[in-house]
Amino acid sequence: MEFMFRYATSVYGQDQLLGASWDLIWWFAGAAAAYILADAAFRFFLVRKPKLALAQDGARVVRHKGVDRLYHWLMAACVLTLIITSFAPILDWKFQWVTAHWISGALLSALVLAHIIRATLFQDVWAMIITPADFSITWQNIRKTFGGLTGEARKPGKFTLMQKAYHLAVGGLVLILAATGLTMFAKIDTTLWQRNPYILDAETWGYIYALHGLGAMALLAIVAVHIYFGVRPDKWFVNRSMFTGDMARRDYLAHHDEQRWKPEPKA
Repeated sequence: MEFMFRYATSVYGQDQLLGASWDLIWWFAGAAAAYILADAAFRFFLVRKPKLALAQDGARVVRHKGVDRLYHWLMAACVLTLIITSFAPILDWKFQWVTAHWISGALLSALVLAHIIRATLFQDVWAMIITPADFSITWQNIRKTFGGLTGEARKPGKFTLMQKAYHLAVGGLVLILAATGLTMFAKIDTTLWQRNPYILDAETWGYIYALHGLGAMALLAIVAVHIYFGVRPDKWFVNRSMFTGDMARRDYLAHHDEQRWKPEPKA
């Protein structure tokens, strides 16, 4: 496991943990690229295109409200800024990155807190919880894809198992990055506070930097996969709704269970 971390020799001649090894960037990036290529090849060569009997009316339903789309794009801007300001200096791109990095991190933390409050108090938080039914529905759709299911596969509610798992992974990583990143604020000077790196000992700082670095590299890979799914043609009927807020009622009926998700009609 030592190849995953960076060490230095302390004044006492002992190995001191500095953080995660940046060589792992290429492992995470390679894993994301391999997944994207495998999925693209699988869908191009093996997936049978289903013939769906779609409703032909022009009605549309609401999928994402304006405040949720605003949160998504603000979070995306923060995450991309954090990724650039994190990894560009490691790749030897010289620029003043610290201020942009900590401001983006603080804004992302505030957005996540606001999202948690909104999801808990004003939305159906259970819609994003993984249930046994999600596994059953996914398995039926896999069998349908390979021709092992003769009847119609069950449909998910608003979110599929994949979407729920992605949300869980991103949520967990962002919380880890926010907690470690906010702790690291103690090591920078701003107009609001003065640095105090001695609030924690060197060993604890090493663990914090390692956890933050590993989380950042994992998030880089997940974001790459997310962008890939965002441009996949068969997902465009869903991804378009993050821009417009709505989707065609025929797509809703074809891909979602009316009993598990009842969206509002678009006015």
